[in-house]
Amino acid sequence: MVKGERRIRISLFSLLCSLFLTSALQAQPLPPLSPDTTASAPPETLSVQQLDQQIQQNEAQLDQTKQRLAEVENQLADLTGKEQAGLARLASLEEQISLTRNYLARLRNQAAARSSEIAQVAREIEQTSAEAASRKEALSRRLIAIYKYGQLNPLTALLSTRSVPEVYRKMLYLRWVVRADQRLAAELSQLNLQLAAQRARLIAARAELERLQREQLDQQAKLNLSIAAESALLKKIRGNKETSEALQQQLAESTGRLQQMLAALQHRREQARDLATSPSDVFSSSKGLLPWPLRGKVIAGFGSQVNPRYKTRTNNLGIDIKASPGAQAQSVAPGRVVYADQFLGYGNLVIVDHGSGFYTLYSNLDEMTAKVGTDVVAGSKVGTAGDYLHFEIRKDGKPVDPIDWLKP
Repeated sequence: MVKGERRIRISLFSLLCSLFLTSALQAQPLPPLSPDTTASAPPETLSVQQLDQQIQQNEAQLDQTKQRLAEVENQLADLTGKEQAGLARLASLEEQISLTRNYLARLRNQAAARSSEIAQVAREIEQTSAEAASRKEALSRRLIAIYKYGQLNPLTALLSTRSVPEVYRKMLYLRWVVRADQRLAAELSQLNLQLAAQRARLIAARAELERLQREQLDQQAKLNLSIAAESALLKKIRGNKETSEALQQQLAESTGRLQQMLAALQHRREQARDLATSPSDVFSSSKGLLPWPLRGKVIAGFGSQVNPRYKTRTNNLGIDIKASPGAQAQSVAPGRVVYADQFLGYGNLVIVDHGSGFYTLYSNLDEMTAKVGTDVVAGSKVGTAGDYLHFEIRKDGKPVDPIDWLKP
């Protein structure tokens, strides 16, 4: 009788504990475990994102420059052998040289960005590998413990427990242990995937860097050929009287076209009158006070001068200022950019409208940064110069000596 009652009590107790076990294991998820303070923090992604943006921007600029280079090469192919196209050929060669230098600079920037990316990804791989090793070691310790002591059997835990609350506490503890093991395994799996992606990116970045380095060598060779072709053409022009005279005629025609364009700009401005708050009074009252567009030696003054590039005597409508490579050309007064493009005989040309018929011209630029329609102030960058900057001031279309307007 006693034994029967005891078996019934054990059965009822086991049933009750089973109900508690089922309830405990199927309960709503427990709150997340406390963060592992010994683990490294997730890798910072901001710098990687910035690198990605920089690489994408550089790539877009490279594509634009490459497309323009192809157009200029086609122009040069069409002009080759045409005796009357001396100025156009020189202009195309000058643009090709400028674009190739620009392209080389962007290639170097892209290569530098890729090098930074490689260094950053290598650091991330090192950090991820350390985190993966830590998780792997923790799981190994758990497996050894399970093998050594045997896995906790929920039924054994229940039968060896004298009270229901104690059983419930043990079941909760069991759930915490299982969750911890699951978290370690999931983190290790995620880290391994992350490590594989990082290694793939590192391989791709290294391959791209090698390609960029090869392309730099190719572009440098093309640049050397373009410079040699330009030098040969200039030598021919300077040494041949007929060719020199033809070039002078082409320069005069180009100056006339520029004069017509300025007249058209002034006419449209007078019709639109969209600059009610024009800074014209500032310009007209600043004679002798304007800042220099670029600090350097004046190598060709206003009036009849020998052109520093073509070595032909021309009527210089402005001044030519010697520049170091990459020197910034700046607007001398407030105004609005009305032209920013190639112009035959002037190379890259930026024109700023200052109101009341005043215009300033910045030409022979290696690169133009000013955009048509944008407003500028004194000191605003309009482009970069390489060899020298040609600078003009026009009043109602007529050139005036810039020296009279610039600060001594």
